[in-house]
Amino acid sequence: MLIPFLGFITGILIGLTGAGGGVILTPLLMLFTPYSAVVIIGTDIVNGAVTRLLGVIEHRRLGNVQARLAQWLILGSVPGTLGGVLLVRVLKTHLAAGQLDHVLKSALAVLLVGGGFILPWIRTKSNAARPAPPRLERTSERLRLAVVGAAVGFLVALTSVGSGSLLMIFLLLFIPLPLAALVGTDLLFGLVTLALAGSLHMALGHFSAKLFVQLVVGSSLGVVLGSRLTTRIPERYFSWLFSILYFSLGARLLVG
Repeated sequence: MLIPFLGFITGILIGLTGAGGGVILTPLLMLFTPYSAVVIIGTDIVNGAVTRLLGVIEHRRLGNVQARLAQWLILGSVPGTLGGVLLVRVLKTHLAAGQLDHVLKSALAVLLVGGGFILPWIRTKSNAARPAPPRLERTSERLRLAVVGAAVGFLVALTSVGSGSLLMIFLLLFIPLPLAALVGTDLLFGLVTLALAGSLHMALGHFSAKLFVQLVVGSSLGVVLGSRLTTRIPERYFSWLFSILYFSLGARLLVG
């Protein structure tokens, strides 16, 4: 019952925030299950794709998915990811592997901790206006989203930190929409990236059907519950929830 319970808690967090699966579930599975790290990572990614698919369906039913917004984020993430991979190759010629990892993770930790600190105040200010969803008719609006997607893809390639965690902090800081709409859009973005990564892991044999079934049983219920809670809990509380989440992630990167 432990694995379905962990999946359930993670599913709630994903439905609520669009992030958290890889940051929380993967380390716990490594601690409490006998599976190898590569199998846990591959199976968790496949489970994350299924969980996000259910989350997208639920958030779409609630009217929270901005498909065009996600489209431009995804388009930007492709060159950003390629740029991150190329930079890693260049840095490897000048820094030892341990040094490179330390520099990248420390820089990202500072970003997350700083973002978590200013997030509640920025979201309170932006929510006061309650703007309508962006129409994306102007080139500047589309470019802004593509740049956010590129930044996320770039940082994911550099640090391997989950795209959901990184994308949400950029969306929360720079896209003044209600949180539920941002979560639904983030889930669609994550679904595309995790589906691709999960397919590759399955092709390489990094997958356990038994572990997957136990995880998806719990996470399926959790993500539906978490998605519905986004429309029922006042957003001011979510700002602090995200702040704590990013402080925790930043601290984990600094320590680990």
